Amino acid sequence: MKSTLDKIQNEYQVDVLEFGNRMRIEHPRLWKKIKKDWDQTFSQVSINCKVKFTIKDYGTTGY
Repeated sequence: MKSTLDKIQNEYQVDVLEFGNRMRIEHPRLWKKIKKDWDQTFSQVSINCKVKFTIKDYGTTGY
């Protein structure tokens, strides 16, 4: 996850995961100020990820 975020932020500098939409919804006033330069801003912000998963099955299947 970290390497993917690093690549889209630093190499491509494009918000392909649409963090901007989340910013627009949760912080509309701030979004109005930064939306025109969002790709540049996105490439400079720090992103923290928290992953939670559930194992629903284990072992080999398909016999």
